[in-house]
Amino acid sequence: MTEYKRNLLSSAIGNIDTAYLEEALDFEVRPTRAKRTIRFSKLSAACVALLLILGVSATAFAISRIPLSWRDIFSPSQTVIGDEDEIPVISQQHTNLETLSIDVVKAISDERSLYLLYSVKANDGAVLDPEGRFSSFEMYLPDKMMSGAYASYFLPRKDSVPENELEGVVYADWQSTTNTKNLVLTFSNWQEKKHFDDVKVDCNIAELTASSNDTEIPLPYGDISLCGVHWERGVLQLTMKGPNAVDEWSEGKHWYFLDTRTDTVIYPEQRADYHQSDEMDSGVCYFQNYVPVDKETLPYLELHWGGTDIFTTVLAGEWRVTLDETPVTVQSKVLAENVPLSYGGEELLAEKIECSKLSMAVYFADYVDSTTGILGALKIFDAKGEAIPCDWGFTADQNDDSCMIWTRFSQPLAPETICKVTFNGTTIFAR
Repeated sequence: MTEYKRNLLSSAIGNIDTAYLEEALDFEVRPTRAKRTIRFSKLSAACVALLLILGVSATAFAISRIPLSWRDIFSPSQTVIGDEDEIPVISQQHTNLETLSIDVVKAISDERSLYLLYSVKANDGAVLDPEGRFSSFEMYLPDKMMSGAYASYFLPRKDSVPENELEGVVYADWQSTTNTKNLVLTFSNWQEKKHFDDVKVDCNIAELTASSNDTEIPLPYGDISLCGVHWERGVLQLTMKGPNAVDEWSEGKHWYFLDTRTDTVIYPEQRADYHQSDEMDSGVCYFQNYVPVDKETLPYLELHWGGTDIFTTVLAGEWRVTLDETPVTVQSKVLAENVPLSYGGEELLAEKIECSKLSMAVYFADYVDSTTGILGALKIFDAKGEAIPCDWGFTADQNDDSCMIWTRFSQPLAPETICKVTFNGTTIFAR
């Protein structure tokens, strides 16, 4: 995510860039019916004057109705990415249309980086919190693996977007082929943060550790129960049972012990062990948490559950969205081909060096060991000879031994900006 986007997500929506103002002023109304055109042409001079007086308000309304575009991903002030670099796409939702609809509307991509703009809409009357999230999100191509990371985030709600709708952006590393087919996105369980009051659990930890009988103590939130307590070698072990292993209540940051002698708060270790129930398809999981504590402290421990903000499921379900075709909208330019390289006493051949507005890559026909420091050997420079900051990564092809070393630009960059590329101090491309 760019620095601009980080600032956007943490600031109020009232800040308006001049680029938006210019676009709104250039906006031209195109009525679709002849009758409406005639009525528009008969507006009185008084109405026109009123519109001019209210120009600021009218402009602000137009701004809020600008559809999802590259401006929601990159800074509107940059001049490299434009409308020609994004393409509308058609997505199909296959499940749970009656509760939530997810529509992917635009794509921006080169051969290595993919951005998707999408909207989420709940039923009328519902309210979706922009700070909410899906409990899980997956993105894949059925015939090949994604190249690496993918992530999703939501934009601050614009004035024109109803409370039951949200707009979001997906970013993914990928290795595209021409007209890549059948991209699949899956989402599950819409969650929003809710505050849970601190509740003291009615249980005696010292007695539970001394008893060999099974226990079943319901805990206040999360449909979880305490079913085992054991102390050994300075560690209190608590076994809990819940509906699934990813329930956030299993995390130690949402509950704690209080030492009533000193009012000291004792949190469990962040590690936890999970295992499924022995009964098939029971939907039950067990997780074991660990609390470092002296045996002498056990009689004075109070278990407190809650007192925190936690993501809880508001709309349960799973949603699957597909794109029949995912295009490459920003084509790369080849800077050099068949470049011999030498690193660590090994001779390498870079099949091609290519660059787009979004990223740059050096492709190798044979596998390269990325752990030898080779990622730091590449540097790129502008016309002034100044180094362009890059964070190089490594991706191996899923089907053969080929691989690439590549970087995604923090802000779009015109390929012509790159005037020199060096490898281990040796120039391998220059304009």
